[in-house]
Amino acid sequence: MHKVHLSLLATALLAVNLTANQTKLEKITVTTASKTSQSLHDVTANVDVITADDIAQRDFITVPQVLSSVAGFSTYSNGGLGQSTSMLLRGFDSKRVLVLIDGVRYNDPTGLNGAQFEHLLTGNIAKIEVIKGAQSGVWGADASAGVINIITKKATKDGFGAALNLEYGSYNTQKYVLNTTYKQDAFDISFDAQRLSTDGFSAKIPEKKDIGDFEDDGYTNNTFNIKTGYAISDEDRIEAFFNIIDSDTDYDGYNMDPIKAANDANSTSSSKEQFYGLNYTKEADWGHIKLYAQKSKFQREYPNSFTKKYDGSIDEIGLNGGTSYNYFKGDISAGLDYKKFKHDNKIDKNYNNKGLFIDNTNTFDALLGGKTIFNEALRYDTYSSFNNKFTYKIGLKHFHEHVQGLWTSFNYATAYNVPTLFQLYSKYGNKNLKAETTKSYDVTINYKGLGITYFHNSIKDLLDYDTATFKYGNLSGKSKLSGVELSYENTIEAINSRYSFNYTYLKTQDNRGKELKRRANHTANLSFDYYGLKDIHIGAQIQYVGKRGDKDFSSYPAKDVTLKSYTLVNMIADYDVNDAFNIYAKVDNLLDKKYQQVLGYGTSERAFYAGLRYRF
Repeated sequence: MHKVHLSLLATALLAVNLTANQTKLEKITVTTASKTSQSLHDVTANVDVITADDIAQRDFITVPQVLSSVAGFSTYSNGGLGQSTSMLLRGFDSKRVLVLIDGVRYNDPTGLNGAQFEHLLTGNIAKIEVIKGAQSGVWGADASAGVINIITKKATKDGFGAALNLEYGSYNTQKYVLNTTYKQDAFDISFDAQRLSTDGFSAKIPEKKDIGDFEDDGYTNNTFNIKTGYAISDEDRIEAFFNIIDSDTDYDGYNMDPIKAANDANSTSSSKEQFYGLNYTKEADWGHIKLYAQKSKFQREYPNSFTKKYDGSIDEIGLNGGTSYNYFKGDISAGLDYKKFKHDNKIDKNYNNKGLFIDNTNTFDALLGGKTIFNEALRYDTYSSFNNKFTYKIGLKHFHEHVQGLWTSFNYATAYNVPTLFQLYSKYGNKNLKAETTKSYDVTINYKGLGITYFHNSIKDLLDYDTATFKYGNLSGKSKLSGVELSYENTIEAINSRYSFNYTYLKTQDNRGKELKRRANHTANLSFDYYGLKDIHIGAQIQYVGKRGDKDFSSYPAKDVTLKSYTLVNMIADYDVNDAFNIYAKVDNLLDKKYQQVLGYGTSERAFYAGLRYRF
């Protein structure tokens, strides 16, 4: 898979010559690291870029499937498609990862788990940028582990274009994706429609029981996206966008009897998420400016639960821009923003946040026998309900002139997470909660695409549920997350193939010195792609997840358990009938492995899928 790892000298770039690598890196741009377009070559932070082609090559249906193949990520879900899903980045859970869709916040202010990853489909994604490590110095709250920016497709070529993707498979799973674009002179517009539906399988599976013995928990997702823009002049452009994710999920609720819980046919939920905004950008010789207004709206409903509705929103306006200067080849960007977070229903509370940041990068040639990039960022946030916060980050990246193909980097940053309005004002809430703070650093050594990164994070005043008081609180002491990421990708030209590998070692420790639950010490991914047959691609992916702790809530008090390690094998084959038409088939869980990501919850058996892609 063509993943571009900054921590691995761009793993998709296969040239071993450093100069060639630098040339290719400079052609790849990212916007998430500093809120401005930068060459990947100039970003000191650990970055992964996953493109639409990478996603199609593996036929990943959801964003969690994509991210679980990236070093440093792991995932766990309470069942199959559509069930509550958490993404762990370097041991941090989802609520400590800032997720954006075209720069708009996707973290749900009414929930406890941050972004609802289970509802994110891939059919309209142009690329995903992942910035690892604390990023509050640019983005503010909720970026303790990093930032994931999902960038959707837009019209890039003149005239009308369209693409269709149809797929059918096990559990009566059906996928429909339509992408359309139109561009003429200064005007462009794109429209994407996606539908995913499945009968699914039982979300809960009692120990030593089979999925087929219990009722199915189905899922439907309808996602629509429209993006349009108009170039007022060669330098000025306005852009508007609207995205809606509308989903319905059957799930298994709580019951002391595991058989009755697995046969729960009444528990359902619905979710409707909307994101829209208006941007003005100016790109000139002297630099650039962006002015924006955007809104995230969340509506969740659980008809059979104690709390039936969760409604909330985030309103944001902001201005940022940047320019270059000659002194030490400098690039500087700055911005300010205002956000209002709201939780409706019984809580009916809100708070606002005002932030100001500045980010600077300098390049020093012939320093320490090579080329050095130095980056620093500062941000100051004020809150209506919390103490004001000052955060920062610094980064160094050095290309070693005397060891061709070697570069090293170091990043240090601070970050913070604020309590949700539910944690503050619900019946389980605590009005005296304060923001938790994180200190983060990583060190990377990379030689010709073979890279190793050591990372360390320390969290103070961790926000968590206190079982002694039955309310949310700040845990005393520090929690620590550290580990190593190793990754490599290369080609075997003799057989026209490519392979990639990544491995993550993770060590976690809560404020009492105990390991955090559901974090495996060892995870690894291996993929192999063969192109030796004309118009045919055959790919295989192997994923290993080691042992990890969990809680058994079937008794009180809940007891600690250890979940077994597992290895999954997935395969895909596709055939280009012609330049416009492609057909494919895939098998997930080829070895029919029985495993659990969360104790008591089901996972897919061996599953078969087939589909086609057609470009008009």
